[in-house]
Amino acid sequence: MKIRVISGIALGIMLAVTLFGGGYLTAGVLLIVSLLAYHELASALSFSVKNGDAGRLEVVGMAAIILHYLLMVITGGDMKYFVMLIMLLFVANAAIIVFDYPKISSDKVIASVFSFVYAPMMLSFIYLLRIMPNGKFFAWIPFIAWVCDTCAYFAGNLLGKHKLCPKLSPKKTVEGAVGGVLGSALVGVLFGYIYANYGNVETDIVRSVVSFVIITVVASAISQIGDLIASAIKRDHDIKDYGKVIPGHGGIMDRFDSVIFITPVIYFMATYFFK
Repeated sequence: MKIRVISGIALGIMLAVTLFGGGYLTAGVLLIVSLLAYHELASALSFSVKNGDAGRLEVVGMAAIILHYLLMVITGGDMKYFVMLIMLLFVANAAIIVFDYPKISSDKVIASVFSFVYAPMMLSFIYLLRIMPNGKFFAWIPFIAWVCDTCAYFAGNLLGKHKLCPKLSPKKTVEGAVGGVLGSALVGVLFGYIYANYGNVETDIVRSVVSFVIITVVASAISQIGDLIASAIKRDHDIKDYGKVIPGHGGIMDRFDSVIFITPVIYFMATYFFK
């Protein structure tokens, strides 16, 4: 527990520096985190370098991640390049399986493209949030997933009676899930108040609060799906943790699974509510 707390504090400090720093710092840190997350998924889904010929898929995926971040920084997040990278990766991986068949199975190609979208691409939306006007406020919203997780834990322990997904996560309850959403909504009120008063924008405080509450409620509900899909992958491949890069917490995917899953949703909702 001591190691978990210490690493959690260190993680919080690094996160604050990354998000407040913005620009190349945010992009650089996210690139490193994305590469680590992709490697963890590659290991879990058996297409990493250690898996022999299938490791070529991981190498191509890593190259695609680096190119994705370079294009994102240069173009400011033009969505057509997001689509282009997905298609290029798919075509490149298809070529690998064609010329190496039957050494590499088709499910590995599917896994590599899935992993690219799931971790690096979805995570990179934090950078897009950060470069928005007043992005120093919006970049924090994805971490509402951690608030939701904490509130769900306590609500579940106190009130939990009905299982949410008993086969996948026996300890999660419907009451806990509702508690997580309500706790996130309260933080959304705080977000909205701070933004209206310190965001240097002309906005009505009620509109600001309502907008942030809607975003945090939707995001917290979806974050619980993100947590469960990450757990499903681990159960399917009989692994306890994705990695050991964060002492006491596991890997990047263990700690950021729900954060990663909701970031694109938050970005598109933020661009809608805060034009």
